[in-house]
Amino acid sequence: MHAHPRHMSRYSVFARGFFRERGREDRTLIVVDPRETDTAKLADIHLQVEQHKDYELVSAMRAVLKGFELQVDRVAGVPADLIYEAMEICKNAQFGELFFAMGVTMTKGKHRNIDNAIQLIIDLNAYTKFGLMPMRGHYNVNGFNQVLTWVTGYPFGVDFSRGYPRYNPGETTANDLLQRGETDMMLNIASDPGAHFPQKAVQHMAKIPLVCIDPHETPTTQLANIIIPPAIAGVEVEGTAYRMDGVPIQLKKVIDPPEGVLPDREILKMLIKKVKEML
Repeated sequence: MHAHPRHMSRYSVFARGFFRERGREDRTLIVVDPRETDTAKLADIHLQVEQHKDYELVSAMRAVLKGFELQVDRVAGVPADLIYEAMEICKNAQFGELFFAMGVTMTKGKHRNIDNAIQLIIDLNAYTKFGLMPMRGHYNVNGFNQVLTWVTGYPFGVDFSRGYPRYNPGETTANDLLQRGETDMMLNIASDPGAHFPQKAVQHMAKIPLVCIDPHETPTTQLANIIIPPAIAGVEVEGTAYRMDGVPIQLKKVIDPPEGVLPDREILKMLIKKVKEML
């Protein structure tokens, strides 16, 4: 409702389509959330899971799908009857979609929660057509993941220090590297970790040299030693952005950038050239 205001009205719950002419009336909404949010108030079923127990709930759902009987009255704070009801609805759906966000990825279990959710979707596809999609937060977050995936095979957290791409979430991801104090310099491009990373990570950012390539003033630029403002893609230069569902959108230039302001790709090319000269 609030993080993605147009998602429910245009793309999912309320959208009218060829097979769902009545929109909301033809759909069932199941919300898994520890709090009674505005989205949860719209739900047909609200599974009010206890915090940090997403893995247990998904495991119970998978067990129910495979025909096992739950031996307890509640799993992760959710009544067993509700879990049975939710799984029955999912099994009988013509087409279902699981949308997930940081409530799953940034709690206990982290990427293992997603592994379990993927297995749940695989199990559901034995009965009907089901998919899952991450609800990305900021503009063009998916763009970096798309490019990195088709270049290296990994979506994020890639370590090139050994001369080849290596991927190990929890070890090679930015948040963990900062919290362990392993980095002695940081280059930040068009993101705001100063506002969104945990306090321990931000404290380490404040101790090391920080270079920001960002057209806006943010909490991260307040910590930066050097700020390089680039031209804004889709306003001052052409570019490509990826939608949350992986669809690329070509962005057109509207106005000229201020004199001397370059696109971020040109800034990075200049930095790479300088690094090669120093080797």
